[in-house]
Amino acid sequence: MSVSKNDVLGYGVKLFGLLFAGVHVAARLGLVAVRVLARYGWGAGLLGALALADEERRHDAHRWLVLEGNRWHLVGALTGGMFLLTFSLGIVDVIGVRESSFVTTMFSTIIAGLFSFVPIVIAINSLTMTRLFGTPEGLRERLDDVRSFRADVEELADTPVSPTDPSAFLTLVLETVRDRSQTLLDDVSTAPEETRHAVGDFVRDLDEDIEEVEAEVAAHGSTLFAILLPMMNHDYSTYVNRVRHIRAEHADDLSTGAEETLATLQELLVAVDVARQYFKSVYLQQELAALSRWLAYSGIASFLASTFIVMLYASGYPPIVNATPLLVLVAAGLAVSFLPFSILFAYILRVATVVQRTSAPGTFTPQRERPPHER
Repeated sequence: MSVSKNDVLGYGVKLFGLLFAGVHVAARLGLVAVRVLARYGWGAGLLGALALADEERRHDAHRWLVLEGNRWHLVGALTGGMFLLTFSLGIVDVIGVRESSFVTTMFSTIIAGLFSFVPIVIAINSLTMTRLFGTPEGLRERLDDVRSFRADVEELADTPVSPTDPSAFLTLVLETVRDRSQTLLDDVSTAPEETRHAVGDFVRDLDEDIEEVEAEVAAHGSTLFAILLPMMNHDYSTYVNRVRHIRAEHADDLSTGAEETLATLQELLVAVDVARQYFKSVYLQQELAALSRWLAYSGIASFLASTFIVMLYASGYPPIVNATPLLVLVAAGLAVSFLPFSILFAYILRVATVVQRTSAPGTFTPQRERPPHER
């Protein structure tokens, strides 16, 4: 069956009509949504302000923003907020989509700015790949260091083979710490009251922290970040110093068994701190690799969306009778163009926070950020 030129043109007109009708309906729905937000948004904003007036809730909100919150929920909120802000300002004629020179200049500037993401992606990839390259001897030494660390933990935990899964490995170390702390209580059961009181306070605080870490790991899963998150808020070097104080101040009251148990506990707490730093390095490597990949994906989408808008306005104002569908298109294009920046913000915010919270392993550890009720 032959298809004439008129039929092709007719199909094209119908397709354009359907596309225009769909955009028009979407614009009407967006306009209704903006009006609803304008009517009820002030109430939601007032409730949010009242909720954040409480210092503890502000702390929880800040912790969600920089650490616990799903990064893609934050990216979606930033990108959606950009779309709603642009559409709202366009509805009240603060932003004029009829000015072709303004729109083309804005998106041309975005295209030029996107090229700055190329060195950013290259720099991030270079950070993730620095630990992947090296001489065979250097790689062998790195593997030997990890193997030696696992062997030391296996000896302290009295187990022949330690698990390779980070969650199971951490559980093994923490359970060993708890067992040795209980053994320490038995070892000082006949010691003077002052010594028993110092050891009891130490064991109680240590057990509470271990239970908190295990509960959070069980609640959030066995990913590297789920393991690293509860460990960031515990200063294991402080417990190492408390062990040293007990050994120094109560040396005359400690039995040989108690002294050996304290030495083992000190080594185990150092092992927990080392494991935390190692998990952090592996997590950051994976997170930065994912960030560079998503920046590449979103950068291409942003470039194509911006180029399409510029081409649409290349000959002046597009031949669309109603400006609302065009406003929806420009707002969507701006939101897509903003996507790489929101991804970079969301990921770098958490990466920088993780580095800050675990920046000083060992004896000298900066004071962690505490909730108001703990201050």
